[in-house]
Amino acid sequence: MVALDFHRQGGSEGRTAHLVNRLIADGHEVHLVGVRIAGQRDPRILQRPIRTPEHPHWLEVVLFCRRAEALLRAERYDVVHNQIRPFVPGVVTVGGGSHRFYLNEVLPQEQGRVLAVVKRRMPLHRVLLALERRGFRPDRCPYIIANSELNRQGILRYYPIAPERVVVAYNGVDAARFCPDGRARHREAMRGTLGLGPADLAVLFVGQGFARKGLGPLLEALAALGDPRWRLIVVGRGKSGVWAARAKRLGLVGRVSFVGHVPNPEAYYAAADVFALPTFFDPFANATLEAMASGLPVITSRWNGASEILHPGVDGLVVDRADDVAGLAETVASLADPARRNTIGEQARQTALKFPWERPLERTLAVYREVIGAKDRVAGRRPRIEK
Repeated sequence: MVALDFHRQGGSEGRTAHLVNRLIADGHEVHLVGVRIAGQRDPRILQRPIRTPEHPHWLEVVLFCRRAEALLRAERYDVVHNQIRPFVPGVVTVGGGSHRFYLNEVLPQEQGRVLAVVKRRMPLHRVLLALERRGFRPDRCPYIIANSELNRQGILRYYPIAPERVVVAYNGVDAARFCPDGRARHREAMRGTLGLGPADLAVLFVGQGFARKGLGPLLEALAALGDPRWRLIVVGRGKSGVWAARAKRLGLVGRVSFVGHVPNPEAYYAAADVFALPTFFDPFANATLEAMASGLPVITSRWNGASEILHPGVDGLVVDRADDVAGLAETVASLADPARRNTIGEQARQTALKFPWERPLERTLAVYREVIGAKDRVAGRRPRIEK
């Protein structure tokens, strides 16, 4: 497994952790090749740290790729699996989407065309584009695993890759950890901590990268509602001071709470009435699936790959564009009715149950078998890992 960072925060990182645990449980040998390998891990997992300077980030990426590839050339691995980016030759799980797609089609909407042009010229983005162009070459990358069709199409649009080599494996969710039963355990206490009264309607936003995830339009929609019952809870790392000032300018004083990163998001799902993530782009926001498993009605945009598993109006609500403030406000207001919230939330739970972590893990293991089988055919050997 190859990545700059190995930790357990975020959808991509959580997916990698589940995959590693599955491989270890199945008796395989797993090496983690990375710069920062954090958290308590099974002692059977071999850690192969790569030393690089942390700043500037573009140099860290360049040196990591060179040193990781040199390490891998000196070893004999059956499968090399890049997490998030194509750092070295091998399978790639593109959890964050094509960087070229992001720069060309998402960034101008998120931060404006002028700033997008400036950012494209920054060393980091130029390095990441070069890395992507090289890494997605067929001779270096046998398979790409995308976590949604939105993600897959963004890759195929810009790179001449055989479509059958880009496969979709939707993210999964731990439906035992994120479940409606959490309300009985956490709701009353957490709502008290957040200062929510019995009549308040709490909208929960969970994610890092507040601008890209659509926090701006969500604040504007909340202000447009003009209903003081609606409160917003923001979970995740970000420059909360800037966004708190924006909320104040919109007249939302006392109605928006920034709680930062939390180790127990399930308690916040339990405290909320609605989950909203009107993102400008997210290949598959796993918080959407966590909220659904928790029994919450979810609001997101069609630019969230997780919207592909939704049936709009049945188990969730989907807005066409993140910056459609009027449409977003109307969608939020439609969930003021507790009976409608309950109906959609119950169906959202049933949909989430169809996406356990075993599904993407099995799809990934099928890719491994294809890679190993191709190597064995070239070498004239019998397959070493049976299905």
